[in-house]
Amino acid sequence: MTAPTFAEERTALSWRRTAVAAMGTAALFVHHAVATSWHGASAAPLGAAVTLMALTLIAIQRSRALAGGSDSDGAQHIALATSAVTGVGIVALVIALTYPSIR
Repeated sequence: MTAPTFAEERTALSWRRTAVAAMGTAALFVHHAVATSWHGASAAPLGAAVTLMALTLIAIQRSRALAGGSDSDGAQHIALATSAVTGVGIVALVIALTYPSIR
């Protein structure tokens, strides 16, 4: 195992930032579900929150692999992260277009 290069360190840190951003966004989706009194439409934000927590685990795993000097290209992690962000973005767009603002 070799020591990580600066590029690998920067990439590992970006995966950690992705994990932190996913956790924060998941908290916002849970807040939306709670603020809407948990009615039937809260399944979408809760599903998005669960997806973002899975993204958090993926990002942490990739960050640790890069910090440990992994030689893999991470294509599977990147594909999963892209799918999660796209799906959650669609859910957020649907919520924004169909649900009135919370006051």
